[in-house]
Amino acid sequence: MDIEIIRMLTDLKEKTGKEIRVYKEGEETFYSTLTAEIPQRFNGKVRQVISSEENGKTYFSFKYNALRYVGYIDGVLDTDKTIAVLIGELLDNREIRETPENKEGSLKSAIVGECSGIRLQKIISKYKIPDDSCTATAIYVPCGRVDEVLNFLENFKTAENDLCVITDDFTCAYVRFGSPFEESEYRSLTDFASLLVQTIAEELGVLVKVGIGSAVSGFADCSVSYSQALTAIRMDGIFGAKSTVSTYKEYVLVKMLEDMPKHKLQEFLDILEDPDAKSMFADGEMVTTAEEFLHTSLNVSETSRNLYMHRNTLMYRLDKIERATGLDIRKFQDAMTFRLIMILHKLLG
Repeated sequence: MDIEIIRMLTDLKEKTGKEIRVYKEGEETFYSTLTAEIPQRFNGKVRQVISSEENGKTYFSFKYNALRYVGYIDGVLDTDKTIAVLIGELLDNREIRETPENKEGSLKSAIVGECSGIRLQKIISKYKIPDDSCTATAIYVPCGRVDEVLNFLENFKTAENDLCVITDDFTCAYVRFGSPFEESEYRSLTDFASLLVQTIAEELGVLVKVGIGSAVSGFADCSVSYSQALTAIRMDGIFGAKSTVSTYKEYVLVKMLEDMPKHKLQEFLDILEDPDAKSMFADGEMVTTAEEFLHTSLNVSETSRNLYMHRNTLMYRLDKIERATGLDIRKFQDAMTFRLIMILHKLLG
């Protein structure tokens, strides 16, 4: 069966909560969203929706890429019939809905991951998008002046093939193709993004935040990189970071923890955090001191300067944190443990 049908069914299962079985008309085996399904033949007629009290299933049919498919879900209640009709119509009209009329709409759909694999390949071919690795960057414009920022980005491109497009009322995407900046004035994509933020502030008077995704093998996977870029910006907001540029790599550990059940996170926190240290973690002044110390890579002088604090005062606070938590964050290993505790506190609210 077409792999795109499989992808769409999996997506619909997540939205409806229903196990779906579908196969191509005239073929004996079918695909199921169940992980273990014995292939079998369907001998019924292909109709729009068939409900039967006898076998407890509701059937639907649809056409995709000029081929007729039939499928069914368990259940014959009115809600099941409604869901079956909805699934059939969504699958029947998928290609129509996924055909933006212009280049900007097409690129947006591809970058945010709203189009199917078949449609994506058509976009790549139609607009001659390079068959090369790429990295997506998300530029968040809090004031909503995305049109101005987009125009600026078009003139700020480092290569002709780079893509810029508005993805929502407050965000633009910038997609760069090829390997890192080997023969460029920019040392890295982070370096480029930092200059971008600075120049937008100077030229437009707009303060933006930038998130950078990881490099992917081709534009077909660009939506993955862009999603990571958005995650970097979101995480930056959760953790109150002062930087205007953040990368997904910085937050991989956080994302892994965020995807875990809350009760498991609480279990980890109970193991790592000394009960007597709870008051210290509730002390905003002490937490700010510790976070700045970690942010400066455990540099006492730089932390003192950034916090406008005397060195002796900083050392006193670090000693106080050690007494309360049993962690000397001047040591790398203890600093990592402290950071993990702070992450868990943030994720648990």
